[in-house]
Formats: sequence, C-alpha cells, structure tokens
Amino acid sequence: MEAHLIELLEFEQQRQRALTQPDLILLEKLLAEDLIHIHSTGMVHNKPQFLRHVERMGGFTAICRETPDIRLAGDIALLTGNTCNTVRLLETGEEKVRSGFSTLVLRRTSQSWQIVLSQLTPYKT
Repeated sequence: MEAHLIELLEFEQQRQRALTQPDLILLEKLLAEDLIHIHSTGMVHNKPQFLRHVERMGGFTAICRETPDIRLAGDIALLTGNTCNTVRLLETGEEKVRSGFSTLVLRRTSQSWQIVLSQLTPYKT
C-alpha cells in the first residue's frame, strides 16, 4: 500500500504542475473522460469544458496544498485536504485566491490514475 501512496502523491504533484504551467497535454492525460470538475464558485465542467477553461485563463497562478489525506478502496483513491489556489479571473485578468477543502476522486486504469471528480469547497468567510 505504501507504493500506492507515493504514486498518488506524485500524481498530485503532476496535477499541480499541469495546472500552473499550464501543460494541457499532461492535464488531458490526468483527467478521466467522465470527469466532473466543480469549481469553488459552484460552476461545473466536464473534461472538454475544463480543459478549455484552463487554456483560456492561462492556468492557475499558484496552488498551495497540504499533503492530502489519501484513502484507497480497490481502484478508487480519495485525496482530501486544505488547499489554496490562486487563479486569474477570465473577465478581468485579476488574480483571486480561492481557499477551501479539496476533494479529488481518482480511478486507476490499466495505464495510470485519472481524476473522475474534483471539487473545491470554499471556506465560509
């Protein structure tokens, strides 16, 4: 099980790099075809919509995340924990900080892990 934890932590580092560089080719590989991405604002994207969104915004400016809690159940992994994302608003280009509790659900395929669900629930301010 320890090998899976290391593999999943490396996956999370790749995800953060793909979002901040942005590396849309890598990001496309990390996302499942049936992805549901729920933004901190409540906006919901599928995989093609999310990839277009990241491309239009120019990626995330920064992601600061504590080491996530990782739970495994067969071919499903749940990564949860606090995170702080700095993003560019599409409308103005202004940078905004989005802090909250992040949930990632990953599914293991024959080749790799892929994100099925991503959600950032903002902290109440």
